[in-house]
Amino acid sequence: MALTVLLGAPGAAASDSSRCADLFPDVTWVPQTLDGPTALEIAGMNEAESERFALVVSQQSKLIESEIGGLPGSTVCLATSELADAFSAYAPFGQRLHAGVFADEQVLVLAAVETRMVDDAIAYGLPQLALAQVAIELGIDGGYPEPLGSTIANWYLARATDRLERYRAGLVISMFLDDPNPEKRTDADAVQWVSERKADPSFFDPQFLGSPMGVFVDFAVSQRGMGVLRDLDQATWAGLEKQWRISIRDQYPRGNFGVWWGVGIVVVFLLLAILMAWTKHRENRLAAARFPTPPPDEAVFGPGAGS
Repeated sequence: MALTVLLGAPGAAASDSSRCADLFPDVTWVPQTLDGPTALEIAGMNEAESERFALVVSQQSKLIESEIGGLPGSTVCLATSELADAFSAYAPFGQRLHAGVFADEQVLVLAAVETRMVDDAIAYGLPQLALAQVAIELGIDGGYPEPLGSTIANWYLARATDRLERYRAGLVISMFLDDPNPEKRTDADAVQWVSERKADPSFFDPQFLGSPMGVFVDFAVSQRGMGVLRDLDQATWAGLEKQWRISIRDQYPRGNFGVWWGVGIVVVFLLLAILMAWTKHRENRLAAARFPTPPPDEAVFGPGAGS
């Protein structure tokens, strides 16, 4: 009876012990006890490491499932660097860190070459696994569209690493200088958010994650709610992009004199920096002309020196 209660406890993800072994039969996988919609199997890690990553998978999977769904029945296969060779048949040539989303199998595979990157890989990979199932629920062939899917994954990564506000602050100036009049944009000027389909399986390198474009998804959700992530109409996302660009532009520091005064101040500072650098360079050249380098001492460097 006790065993029946434990196996039937709500919220506890039952591990399918064959899921990781089906993909990588030469690896000894150990199912973990996990609270959440996603199962976890680990190979080659000690108990402390296993518990740490089990907590990360549990937290992220419960968050994603509560917001977009798509994770029940999924599995994370996590192995140490010593077992990374098992993934070499799948990962692109030359890719040092291996992380792969097997959408059809509902599996996220991580080879922990560097354990410090595992948290980021989990935060980025699990949303893509969930979105693949969302696409099936919506009756969309070929998976969730790109680049929207990767942008949503970057949104989850930015939230997990507390980078969202930093990214937002950096975009204020860079996007204003790129496009100071976003209200003039048309739908044709927008990114083709609903375009390509991601390959299955697809792979990524956790070392090169962290796009600030997750800020855009954060804006879209704030305007339309989480349901917007199931609206895959390009016109919807083109309209949201325009609104977002305007909102980012309006965050530019204007002071009491308007936007162009702010731009003028930035330009003046840049010109001053260039002028100071040119002045210093000119002073060095004049100093070199006034005090030329003396010729070498023939007694030291001339013929017969040291004889």
